[in-house]
Amino acid sequence: MAKQTFVDGPYKSFPAAVPANLVGMESYAVEMVPGTNTIQLYTGTAMRPPLGWLFERLEGDLNWSVRLIGKGGTVRAIAADGTIGQAPAAVQIAAGGGMTLCNSGGNAHGTKISPLTSDVAGDVIEIVDGFFVAP
Repeated sequence: MAKQTFVDGPYKSFPAAVPANLVGMESYAVEMVPGTNTIQLYTGTAMRPPLGWLFERLEGDLNWSVRLIGKGGTVRAIAADGTIGQAPAAVQIAAGGGMTLCNSGGNAHGTKISPLTSDVAGDVIEIVDGFFVAP
């Protein structure tokens, strides 16, 4: 029988599929590349869920620390565009790994709680992560 592992914390390390593509992309959402243990920026591909948000990498290291979705607390994320508006707001991950406003009845990945004001593309926002259907 194969050995099963698990992480009982909010972070797990993964190598990047293309390391140069993740440099400077901290706080963007990532996904696993199918059939590998590597990660890439979230693509929005059907049936390929987001894994979490890129947290950090030590200089020279091949592995990135990923803040896993659903581990409680809040997470720093990047606004993909200026659609989110004032907090609180249901948000979802857009292709490219940034966050965008989730339409009513859509599948949200979290709730923006900060900043309270509207945002523009590239702004750092704080969200409570978790999957739910947006009201």
